[in-house]
Amino acid sequence: MIRATVVVGALALLQAVVYTPTLVQGSSVQRRDGPLLPFLDYEGIATAAAEAVQADGSALTSGSHSSTPSRTCREVKKRKEWRQLTKTQKKDYIRAIKCLQTKSDYGISPVSNTLYDAFTQVHQTNWTDFHGNAYFLPWHRWFVWVHSEAMASECGYTGPTPYWNYSMDYKNPFASPIFSTDETGFGSHGRQKLNVSGLVGFKVDNGPFANLKVNLPIPHYLMRNFSAWKDIDKTGEWGYALGEAFSPKEVARALSAKKFIDLEAIIDGYNVTNFMGLHNGPHFFNSGDWLGPAWLNGTSWFPQGSTAPNDPIFWNHHAYIDNIFWTWQQKPGKQWLFNGNTVFWNQTDDSARPTDLLPFYGLGPNPPVALALKTENWPLCYTY
Repeated sequence: MIRATVVVGALALLQAVVYTPTLVQGSSVQRRDGPLLPFLDYEGIATAAAEAVQADGSALTSGSHSSTPSRTCREVKKRKEWRQLTKTQKKDYIRAIKCLQTKSDYGISPVSNTLYDAFTQVHQTNWTDFHGNAYFLPWHRWFVWVHSEAMASECGYTGPTPYWNYSMDYKNPFASPIFSTDETGFGSHGRQKLNVSGLVGFKVDNGPFANLKVNLPIPHYLMRNFSAWKDIDKTGEWGYALGEAFSPKEVARALSAKKFIDLEAIIDGYNVTNFMGLHNGPHFFNSGDWLGPAWLNGTSWFPQGSTAPNDPIFWNHHAYIDNIFWTWQQKPGKQWLFNGNTVFWNQTDDSARPTDLLPFYGLGPNPPVALALKTENWPLCYTY
């Protein structure tokens, strides 16, 4: 079991990390030195990026936007909550997730050669560039979108990209159908205790992802721990399985945010003990791989080992965070708002701009924030 002192200590260390992001401002999309991802239109994204930057250059934080993209979507796809998918769609989605372990990583991951691991590698590379700052929401929006494109193009998934509205399950997250152990769920935390990272977890041994092997930071079975939350919150302040951190009340509080960075602060738990919030709550109640860098506390991989995408439910989790972001953007005057800190957890900084490039370390182009602010525009082409 993960002891409270370990988890809280890890979070304290995360807060103490001092890292200045290397993001740059500009209209160009940086290309990688290596094979391009065949399922992304690099030239088209470069053109769209230049247009987005030009539109935002004269009014960086005013919320105005004065450009019509030259490229349009053939279709604006609608994302759905996991429970809205048919049984066939759920099974095919799970198939496609596992299929990524059979596809090339296009030279992205130094540890293995699978596309599944490439996403984890990118997420753990300089992760403080896009966590604990203004880039968190647009970066993860683009990340989830690239993942959905990979599933479609590399693995033939044609269904909707699903999100998990875990606020519906806040009173008992583990009873959610997403943790079903049948062929349409992601399984639970299993029965066999293992020590992979210095912290004890349980090998997932049920459901479609039973005995799933992942490779970062070292090869191991997918791990979860559905009991560690009791040590993280000994007083019960956050309710069963930390559910009060992501209750409908907390979602409503996030949606009432006036500025973009206020939304980010509520979602990411700024100024809250242990950074408990809509985003971190599910990471913490799951522990294991999904916990991210705190799972690797006390090892040589800490603090840079942010390997949460090892757990396939990461994608449904972050698609819901994006759904909250999208819902907030539908409010009058919110669509193009963007401001906040560039330096990890430095709340005195307000230098982030929509023209800043988001770093993806070989996983396609590095888009400007502005290109990720409207999902119905090309190339994202989706809605909720």
